[in-house]
Amino acid sequence: MSGPCGPEEVVLTNRRSAFILAAAVLVAVSMPLAAKDTVVQSVWTAAPLTVDGVAQEWDNATPLFDKASGAQYALKNDGKDLYIIMVLRDAVALSTIDYTGMKIYVSAATAKNRDTGVLFLQKQLTPDELIASLEKKGEVLTEDRKAEIRKQKSYSVFLEEAIVPKNAAAATGAESAQFRSMKKGQVAVYEFKIPLSRVGQGTGAIQPGSDLRVGFEWGGMTKQIMKNVMADRASSGSVARGGAVSSDSGFSDSGGEGGGGPDFSYNRDPRYKKHAFWIDVKLASQGG
Repeated sequence: MSGPCGPEEVVLTNRRSAFILAAAVLVAVSMPLAAKDTVVQSVWTAAPLTVDGVAQEWDNATPLFDKASGAQYALKNDGKDLYIIMVLRDAVALSTIDYTGMKIYVSAATAKNRDTGVLFLQKQLTPDELIASLEKKGEVLTEDRKAEIRKQKSYSVFLEEAIVPKNAAAATGAESAQFRSMKKGQVAVYEFKIPLSRVGQGTGAIQPGSDLRVGFEWGGMTKQIMKNVMADRASSGSVARGGAVSSDSGFSDSGGEGGGGPDFSYNRDPRYKKHAFWIDVKLASQGG
């Protein structure tokens, strides 16, 4: 059975385990290199890459390494698109990406420009949420198609949202960015495609051989994470109070109980750390 079609491409959750995670291909090419104070050279690809979260098309790319987040990554481009692969093995670095998604900023400027880029986000949607989302995007669904969608409990949907300057609207008719991710144990592979026409707000100035500034940003505390943490603590506190003797010491314990007020130590919890790094990129020229 094919998945629902439309602006949002959907991968059925019960099919994801059928894919072979090929992160080892990226790792086996060579030892990763640090990109600090260097220009990252993109690799030319003569044919468009299949964005599927599998690293088998990256065997000729030398992975680079960001020490702070533990991310390994590489870049390719053709005359139309920039492709990025990222491999994460660190549980801390992976902890909040499902909540926050991955922001990739791309510009022709040499400064860290957060005005243009793409937010890549994966969400789990119920059938009715998926139907509403597809219809909002303009897709016309028959009752039979809706019934087919409702046969499954949930869908893993890969979304992309344009990052544009404040008070500016996303360009209409812009080519779509795309991403996929595959996870196996503590290893996750993310593969991204960003049309060059979307860099610099579609000015057409970005061509093969151009210089780019690319930033990656993910993780950090979010409203949803805070809500979950507070709910867990409230549940744990209720259980603890049910079996504990009273105390008038006035001191706050690690759970936020007592006269010391709430404990916001989760803001410093490494599981909710925000990750960000920037690189200078030289796009490959045709045949380069």
